[in-house]
Amino acid sequence: MGLITAWGLVTIALVFLLLYRSRLESKEADWIPLTDDAREERAIHAQTIVEMRAGKLRWPIRALGALSIVLLLVMIGYWFYLGITTSPGQ
Repeated sequence: MGLITAWGLVTIALVFLLLYRSRLESKEADWIPLTDDAREERAIHAQTIVEMRAGKLRWPIRALGALSIVLLLVMIGYWFYLGITTSPGQ
């Protein structure tokens, strides 16, 4: 039961980070206005901040994804182990 709880918490954290990154990336601009110098600088600065925040999430997302997969494989392996070692009458 502890493995299922740990896997669930890790997977929920992973989904939360993926949703947060998706929300950040939706704020990215495809173009930057080139008409007004001050407006252009603000747009470039805002774009840089969004890219930095999204970039900081790369490693936590990878780590949580790998941990989620490992925990899932451990749960499946344990389930198979119990199936092999337990007699059918129990």
